[in-house]
Amino acid sequence: MRLDARGVPVSAGRAESLQHYETALQQFQSYVGDPIATLDAALAEDPDFVTGQLMKALVLYTLGERKFLEPVQACLSAASSRSDQASDRERRLMRATEQLLAKDWHGACRTLDRILIDHPRDALALQVGHLMDFYRGDALNLRNRVTRVLPHWDADMPGYSYVLGMHAFGLEEMNQYPQAEIEARRALEIEPRDGWAVHAATHVMEMQGRIEEGMTWLESRQQDWAPDNGFAFHNWWHLALFYMDGGRFDKVLELYDAGVHPEASSMLLSLVDASALLWRLSLEGVDIGRRFEVVADEWAAQLEAEAGYYAFNDFHAALAFAACGRRDDLGSLKQAMRRTSSGDDLLAAMSRDVGLPLVDAAEAFSQARYEQAIDLIEPVRDVANRFGGSHAQRDLLTLTSIEAALRSGDGARARHYLAERRVLKSPESRWGRRLEARAASV
Repeated sequence: MRLDARGVPVSAGRAESLQHYETALQQFQSYVGDPIATLDAALAEDPDFVTGQLMKALVLYTLGERKFLEPVQACLSAASSRSDQASDRERRLMRATEQLLAKDWHGACRTLDRILIDHPRDALALQVGHLMDFYRGDALNLRNRVTRVLPHWDADMPGYSYVLGMHAFGLEEMNQYPQAEIEARRALEIEPRDGWAVHAATHVMEMQGRIEEGMTWLESRQQDWAPDNGFAFHNWWHLALFYMDGGRFDKVLELYDAGVHPEASSMLLSLVDASALLWRLSLEGVDIGRRFEVVADEWAAQLEAEAGYYAFNDFHAALAFAACGRRDDLGSLKQAMRRTSSGDDLLAAMSRDVGLPLVDAAEAFSQARYEQAIDLIEPVRDVANRFGGSHAQRDLLTLTSIEAALRSGDGARARHYLAERRVLKSPESRWGRRLEARAASV
């Protein structure tokens, strides 16, 4: 049994595999490079690299797509066939992977936490748990999972900045904005190219309505978070939101074309951001050309494989289909979601309780049934964290409700939601002021 750079046991037949593990881990943490390619090269040379098989399985699973379940299962089977030479920590990673495949996300996160009790510097278990907390909409553990292990880390340990960056994001999602920003800046003092820490501070500025500062923050650090970074599309999305606030729609479209969705993609995480930004632009009445049709085509290509798997993705596919009037695709998506919702697992509950009502709301809004759209969003809006996403992402629900109220002539309801936004975000937000001016005239 070998130990990684943080003292965590790793089963590997070759000493070189440990270095491959460290490289893949750093790639996973930084979003720079390809951890799967690194692990594949290591596994080709060392089939007894148990942690390598499990890391590949877990990294693939955190992409949140059904199409990766088969290779995840293959990696788990390869690791399980060598369970006699695995450590207790690795057997628990096997158990967590089994639970994820069984859609028991809560159970898997508890298993990962059990690993962290014995191995608080297990960077793999920590980051996978952090991402699954995000997918589950568990803001409390998005913060506390990192908080529980933080005393065991220090600046001399590899990857410490990424732990601070995760903690910063958890603090932000728990509305602890000053603490979150301090933690994000600490992370960046150690590793300026930590895109997740840049992202955490960006969320703080977004939620506090610090629009000009947010633009300067992202643009001045662009060389840290953009080049060769697999997460860059999301930070481009955040920059576009800041320009949205100022009504610079020409700049938003430029950022969309160059950074958010510069080319066709089969990666659902990037399609989510594309749909979310185009829907916001549509709410503002911006001419977006055929961009939504292009994204709808890309979602449609994923329908057979992905529809009905993860409700957060399904909802964003529905935005594209509804905006383009693609009733057949929307019908196929809803049918798949209904099949999922009949189950008794967490993903079924996400579809049943949050996903399906919001998909129906998107369809109603696109067909100018604005009062019905509001009625469908209202019971779900305050519990929409149950299907994952961040405060900034779920703000789309409030924006849609406000726009539906304005278009249906219900100025009082629009002002009701706008009052909430004014308190939560800076009163200086130009986006809010634009909407308030329209509400005043209704």
